[in-house]
Amino acid sequence: MRQSLFIGLLMIALLAQQTTVQAQPKAHSIDSLKVLLRQSRPDTTCANLLLELALSYVFKPGDVASDLDTALLLVRQGYSISRHFHFVKGEGKAYLIGAQAHRWKGTSRLARRFGQTAINRFDKINDIAGLAAAHMELGNSYSNGVEELKQKIYYYERALPLFRQVRQQEREAITLRMLAEFYYIQQNNLKAITMARQSLAIYQQINYPDMQGIYDLLGNMSLSTGDFKKGLEYGLLALRTAENRRDTSTQLCTIYNRLGLTYYHLLDYPSALRYFQTAFQRAKVHNDMGLIGLTGHNTANAYKRLGQYKRSIALQNNLLQTYPAMDLALKAMITSSIVNNYQLLNRKGGMGQVQHYSDQLMNQLAQLRKVNREYEVVALTYPVLIDFYITNRQFSLAKSLLTRLDEHVNRSGIIRERSTNQRLQFRLDSAQGNYLSAIKHFNLYKELQDSLNNERKNKEVARLSVEFETEKKEQELKLNKANINLLKKENLVQQTNLQKQQNKQNSLIGGAVLLMLLLGLTYNRYRLKQRTNRQLEAKQRLIDRKNESLQQLLEEREWMLKEIHHRVKNNLQVISSMLNSQFDFLHDPTALAAIRESQNRVQVMALIHQKLYLSENLGQIGMRDYIHAIVDYLLESFDRHNTVYPQLTIADVKLDVALATPLGLIINEAVTNSLKYAFPENRTGTIKIELIALANQVFQLTMSDDGIGLPADVGIARGKSLGLTMIQGLSKQIKAQLDIASHKGVVISLEFSGVKNPVKTAPQIV
Repeated sequence: MRQSLFIGLLMIALLAQQTTVQAQPKAHSIDSLKVLLRQSRPDTTCANLLLELALSYVFKPGDVASDLDTALLLVRQGYSISRHFHFVKGEGKAYLIGAQAHRWKGTSRLARRFGQTAINRFDKINDIAGLAAAHMELGNSYSNGVEELKQKIYYYERALPLFRQVRQQEREAITLRMLAEFYYIQQNNLKAITMARQSLAIYQQINYPDMQGIYDLLGNMSLSTGDFKKGLEYGLLALRTAENRRDTSTQLCTIYNRLGLTYYHLLDYPSALRYFQTAFQRAKVHNDMGLIGLTGHNTANAYKRLGQYKRSIALQNNLLQTYPAMDLALKAMITSSIVNNYQLLNRKGGMGQVQHYSDQLMNQLAQLRKVNREYEVVALTYPVLIDFYITNRQFSLAKSLLTRLDEHVNRSGIIRERSTNQRLQFRLDSAQGNYLSAIKHFNLYKELQDSLNNERKNKEVARLSVEFETEKKEQELKLNKANINLLKKENLVQQTNLQKQQNKQNSLIGGAVLLMLLLGLTYNRYRLKQRTNRQLEAKQRLIDRKNESLQQLLEEREWMLKEIHHRVKNNLQVISSMLNSQFDFLHDPTALAAIRESQNRVQVMALIHQKLYLSENLGQIGMRDYIHAIVDYLLESFDRHNTVYPQLTIADVKLDVALATPLGLIINEAVTNSLKYAFPENRTGTIKIELIALANQVFQLTMSDDGIGLPADVGIARGKSLGLTMIQGLSKQIKAQLDIASHKGVVISLEFSGVKNPVKTAPQIV
């Protein structure tokens, strides 16, 4: 089959997209992690729990954008705590998980930025395992396209010796396998096979159970290089392993398809059709469009080889109509096969159909040429078109395509493609009367065909097939015998149990008689106490019902409050994501700054509800963690971590949420103004925030910077900026005494009461 190399490359590319090496979440569930978080203090253990919870949200089943937003919020909190405690490993893990979340969101630029930062953090403390995982994740941010695949291979090869250094053999084997697949996509067969065999050796050394993938990969590589014996041997090993492991994934679909390709090359078309049909049905179960197209096309080609041309054409037309979004290269492969089917039908009037589909195929090739992908289908489509042009005596077109095909064959070196090329050269020379050249090409064609179809290989294939079927039947016989012995044992156990039941029944009858006598003796006393007990029980039941109702109401209230905070947090995250999406469509710096400030305000309120959702106390917020989180988030948002340094002195107090929310917004506006105006031209500076407790539940919040201060011609009272307006309005809302001064920077001071009072001023700003 001419398209064997293309099919192998395409299926390898499909699988390589889904089997990237990455950190997996631990066994803890999201709920259990939340419980552990509530019980933890803000230390490195808490940071690790936050990052583990973030990773769980990244790999949470289902495709919900808010889960990734929640993961990134938890990453920021974990990073903030890690940075506060100088926990560099935690900072590296935060950036690594952030890179994974951004990759799943499709923001590859941020994913690469986070991945590179993770490498820098792990390199700082010489964390080899972390460096390996970070290099791997950075590689995962690149696609399998021609150019990006080079970068992907670069980072995977950087990770490989690091996995070896820390003796993570399973990840070393997986990395070797992935590199083998990448080199195979690049058609570097020698290097691909070498790495695949190294991966297989490590898998065997560690007794890895799920080896069907590496067997299948080696089988495909052997098939592409014309080694059908090895191809079938590895294919049968892959099938046997997958069936023993009860594998039902798309991997099993590719194994069936690969075995079909092997039998197809060996001219055993009935066996090939059987395996292709099985692969096609499994692909439709998984609704995998790429695999459906490939396995459906292979099934149609098997019909063609069995002389069922109309059935083959009908199936391929159905594929093109049912799956219009199919990959263009795959469409070209199917169209090429339709052209070949019509040529083989050789019906009267059939040339019109051939011309229609050949023109369609030329258009598809032109589109592939524009995106530099025509090379993927040259070996499949060119021979069909060349045959058509030779038949129609369009020799110049046939010769042009044959020259380009010859260049491709010389690069690939695949025996079957070389054989096809010699056959076409023979046909063209014969049609043009160049008989000496035609005889030369025909002899080369026969030599290559003999090397592919020698009798020894066919006998070896038959032997392997018989061995596989025999072993399968022996396993079934052993299983049946084991089932018979098990049934006999179960029968004996049942008889023993029946005897025991009979003995128990007799004992129960004797005990029942004795019990009746005892009941008769105690019946009178029971009657005397019955009335009193009934009255007491009635009262107790009434009390229990009231207690249960009260407890249920309390539990429902707590659950509803948690759910409300969780939903509000998610909604705020959605608003934040919507604001973030506007960055790609705006170019006005003023508009961009306004959106970022609005996003920061939403984030401050989201932090409130996030902490309430994770806290046991649904009415109060710990101000120390909350203020630290706000400041860290704003420094990261304005990218001023390396130029502006925070000095926070926060009392360990908890305030009511109605008070904490406006305080958080005030801090957001004050810090935002400092980051925007106090340190122009990226100069360094310090932002100080101090929250202290005075007497009688009175607190003082002071925010200052050592920046350039307010301009001399701007009065504090006349400040009309949105930030100052919000600070003044929010201060009135919480009945705080506000003081703003400008001396060696800006100093904002509030004195407020921590006692919860109903708010009678302006409504809350949201």
